[in-house]
Amino acid sequence: MFQVSADPEKNRLYATLGGHLEPEERTAAAKAFMSEMARLAPGFDIVSDITDLRPTDTEGLKLLVRIQAAAKVKGARCVVRISRIPLSRLQFERMATQTGLAFEPALTLEEADARLDALGPAPAPDRQDG
Repeated sequence: MFQVSADPEKNRLYATLGGHLEPEERTAAAKAFMSEMARLAPGFDIVSDITDLRPTDTEGLKLLVRIQAAAKVKGARCVVRISRIPLSRLQFERMATQTGLAFEPALTLEEADARLDALGPAPAPDRQDG
């Protein structure tokens, strides 16, 4: 199970990953990440809820590393990760060291948003009217 959505007003990407993602679902999730990241300006932040995500296999890890690397290249500033399953959390922490993308831990969505709000506003996307 996955859900990915961009909030251009906050310049923030919200992602929820849960269960055991099969290869087809991982590919669909990666496409959703790329599509939603394209809606945000450099300096965007990510809230990643992996509370119910089961540990993944080597191929799943490779794909997740590619997604995090793409987020870094596209200008992600910080990831706040909501997690409870220790092995899943450790897998994501290892990926963060590989990609160099800063992350913060949180226990709830509200805590994640508060951590990012405390960093100050990320740059908002340029809007042109008319």
